[in-house]
Amino acid sequence: MNELKVSEIPESKKSDAENYRDIRPENGMSVKAARDYWDSKFGKSEEPEHNENRRQEIVDGKVCYYDDNGKLYRTDKDLVSNCEYTINGYDYTTDDMGRIVSAEGKLRLKEHSGRKQIRDSLQDVGKGDELPTDNRGHLIGDRFDGSNGLENLIPQDAKENLNFSKLENQLAVEVGKGNDVKVEIKPFYDGESRRPIAIGVTYSINGEQSIRIFPNPNRKE
Repeated sequence: MNELKVSEIPESKKSDAENYRDIRPENGMSVKAARDYWDSKFGKSEEPEHNENRRQEIVDGKVCYYDDNGKLYRTDKDLVSNCEYTINGYDYTTDDMGRIVSAEGKLRLKEHSGRKQIRDSLQDVGKGDELPTDNRGHLIGDRFDGSNGLENLIPQDAKENLNFSKLENQLAVEVGKGNDVKVEIKPFYDGESRRPIAIGVTYSINGEQSIRIFPNPNRKE
């Protein structure tokens, strides 16, 4: 068995999410610069969506969404609680509040060009717990054909969203080399908040595992 490598955080004896409160983000970039970067990304013209497996229909006045296997996973702006669903080949799990607690799968690069426009607003994703300094963070990145709806999104600090993207860059290189890259991403929540306090990423490259923890700090500006 390969040795588990942990980077970016000091070793901790506790496994609960409270320990992630004290993790500090990288310095060197202002929140405004981070938000401007992502705004420029979202502002570009979008290519039509491809490989769209989801179905939806209106039932009793509500929009119902179905996953790759035809399973109901979302009604209007809410994910189904205690649900396991598959979108674009990636597996997700929600808790009893309908919050995403796990996203996992084998990464692959999308076959079409352009970035899919995000369908849901930050307010839809955060349900009032989002902050002005947040972005809509993809759990499975767009470049890996991750969904562009709230079934794959969390309210994520703009600076940490950039740090998250740096890891995606590294993993995309490995996928491009033909290596077997798998991820398991787990948002950690405090109480009943819809905004994670941290995001844990366990990834493996040809079976060798590593862990990264991304804090999700509360910024005022």
